[in-house]
Amino acid sequence: YFQKVPAEAPQLELKANYGLVEPVPFEFPALNAHWTPETLAAFDLTKRPKDDTAKPKPDEEVKPLKEPDIKPQKDSGCRIS
Repeated sequence: YFQKVPAEAPQLELKANYGLVEPVPFEFPALNAHWTPETLAAFDLTKRPKDDTAKPKPDEEVKPLKEPDIKPQKDSGCRIS
């Protein structure tokens, strides 16, 4: 509490030498031999069948479920002491 505050702030060492992780450069993995231009061309979505369109289903009425009548039992084995 009774130390004097210096007029100028001392120069601090800004490079940390602990607690930091070195960055690992990201490299894409090598392509597999199965991924050829012919294989990639097979994924063309414009060539899909026209009759496979997703039609929305009509909304079905949700029927309520009857909840079972659960009554508390005294012989459950639980005790608060």
